[in-house]
Amino acid sequence: MSTPIVVAYVPVLHDGYRRFFEAHRGPIRVVDDDLIGDDRPLAKDIRRLAPTLVVDALVSWGFDAALLDPAAIDEHEPLVLPAEDVSYRLVEQHFARNPVTYDTVFLRWDKTRTAQLLRPADRPGVTSATEPEAALRLAGEHAAALSVDWWRRVGAAMRVGEQVYVATNRHLPHEWSPYLVGDPRANFFKGVHLELSTAVHAEAQLVANAAREGVATAGAVVYVTDFPCPPCAKLLAGAGIATLYYRDGYAVVDGQDVLEAAGVEIVRVS
Repeated sequence: MSTPIVVAYVPVLHDGYRRFFEAHRGPIRVVDDDLIGDDRPLAKDIRRLAPTLVVDALVSWGFDAALLDPAAIDEHEPLVLPAEDVSYRLVEQHFARNPVTYDTVFLRWDKTRTAQLLRPADRPGVTSATEPEAALRLAGEHAAALSVDWWRRVGAAMRVGEQVYVATNRHLPHEWSPYLVGDPRANFFKGVHLELSTAVHAEAQLVANAAREGVATAGAVVYVTDFPCPPCAKLLAGAGIATLYYRDGYAVVDGQDVLEAAGVEIVRVS
C-alpha cells in the first residue's frame, strides 16, 4: 500500500503540527479556504494563516506540501487526517470511498473536541470513594433538593475550618425567573454556551457566600453533586480548594485539567 496522503486544516504552524507531519511523512495536502466554506468559528480565528503561506513554510521545512485538490486524489489512495471537525466534513464530502485513518493527536480546539463530554472518572488522576466527608455530602445533597431548576438540581457544600457553607444553583434576579419569562438555556444542548444563562451555579454561590463574610477559602473541602463546569472549575481552583468531591457529571473542555494543575484532589463519590 502506498504511503498515505496527509490531509489537514492548518490554521497556524506550531511544533504539534511539525511532529504530526513528521510522524506520517507522506505528501501533505493543506485544506484551502474554499473547502471550508463560510465557517464562522474558523473565520474568527485571528491567528489563522493563509493556506498558501502554510504550504510555503512546510516546503521550506523540507516537506512535500501543496494545497488540497480533492479531484486530484484517486478514491483508492489512503489518507490520514487529524481527528477533528474539518477532517470529518472533508471525508464525508470528498473522500467517502478512500481508506481513511484519523490521528487523535491534539492540534487545536475544534468544535467536536470543545463540546466533547469527558467523564473525569475515566481519566487518570481521579480517585473514587464511598463515604468521604459524610456530613459535607449530606449538606450538599440537601441543598440540591432545594433547587427549583427544572433541568438540573445541583447542590454544593464547602467546609472551611469548622464552618460549612451550602448553596444550590438558582436563577437571578429571582429563582422563578425562567418560569415567568423563559429560560435562554433551553435554546442550546447541554455543555454548549454555558455562559448564556440566568442562573448562578452552586459552586460560584459557595465562594460568593464565603467572600461576603470575609472568609479565606484556601484549603477548603468542597462536595458538589455535579462536576463543575469550566468557569466554576476555574473559580474553585483560583479559590484554593484543596479537595473536590463530586457524585455525577462530566468535565467539559479543561475543567479537570485546571483543577489538577492547581493541585486540587478530585474524588468521585460512588
